[in-house]
Amino acid sequence: MGNQVFDGALEKGARCQRLSREEAYCLAEAVTPDRLHRLGAAALANRQRRYGRQATYVFNLQINPSNICGSGCTFCNYAASKNAPHAYVLEESEIFEQVERLNPTEVHIVGGLNQIWPYHRNLELVRSLRSRFADLHIKAYTAVEIDYFAQTAGLSAMTVLDQLQEAGMDAMPGGGAEIFSDRLYRRHWKNKTSPGDWVRIHQLAHSKGIGTNATMLFGFGDTWDERIEHLLILRRAQDQSGGFSCFIPLPFQPGAGNFIEKGPTPLETLTVMAISRLLLDNILHLKSYWPMTGLETGAAGLSWGADDMDGTISQEKIAHLAGAATPVGLAREKMVETIHTAGFTPVERDGRFSPRSRPA
Repeated sequence: MGNQVFDGALEKGARCQRLSREEAYCLAEAVTPDRLHRLGAAALANRQRRYGRQATYVFNLQINPSNICGSGCTFCNYAASKNAPHAYVLEESEIFEQVERLNPTEVHIVGGLNQIWPYHRNLELVRSLRSRFADLHIKAYTAVEIDYFAQTAGLSAMTVLDQLQEAGMDAMPGGGAEIFSDRLYRRHWKNKTSPGDWVRIHQLAHSKGIGTNATMLFGFGDTWDERIEHLLILRRAQDQSGGFSCFIPLPFQPGAGNFIEKGPTPLETLTVMAISRLLLDNILHLKSYWPMTGLETGAAGLSWGADDMDGTISQEKIAHLAGAATPVGLAREKMVETIHTAGFTPVERDGRFSPRSRPA
């Protein structure tokens, strides 16, 4: 019976049809070499139905204003106390200089929870970026940060979103979701936004026409059941509000001295990628986030369901402070070469996943 359900799930998934809960769970059961190969083939068929051989990337800049953070998540090597050796704080002038020098299509702004960069300073940063760089796509602040801004400024999350949107914010990143497991939430990040509030804040953003990313951190003690439930919760939320632009599975980076010595293997990462593509029928894009998968596994992800490799990501700090061995940024030419080598046609896009034509 299990094989029958698995076979049916692969056939439906390859045709971009919705899988039942039973079929979703069956995909992750007893993944033998034969099943693994078939999972990858079905995910590839799904992404080819959607996008053919095209694979997109964006010319972007990661802005992390500070890594000083008091949330105390057990798995984070990025966060620092004020006096830690790796603590830093950027000034607005440094951020504007980076954007001016690199001229990215998109900026991705994520920082720590602190009062050195409080809500109103972040709000003015968005406003200043919009006034200085009119065409820049500004993707800014996780649901965790929106929640923190609301609490510390004495505002509702909706008011914070209203003000950020008025200042020029275009979209929200998907960080802070971790994995929707109360067991792991209580153990690893109980001082910040709960799984339910993460979904609620994203759906508030969707109600205002703000597109958002969705993520899942995996490989730090989570089970396959928890991973499948996370994907099902995202699928249900997307049915309700429809604002998730893409899904990004994030393999855990253990870093030095963490509670897990090794993160997921490349094969496990690709399996998560394939199952995500087959299960999330209503989220259009699947991103293979190379700073955390590694460049080679990231490129291989294009054959396991992903249609996007994110971007050049100059100045990325979060994955690298956690021990990621990938380059800090890629030149546009290297991104194009990587996608070509993987057997796909590279297409530069804008922040809304539309093809972009710009001078070299």
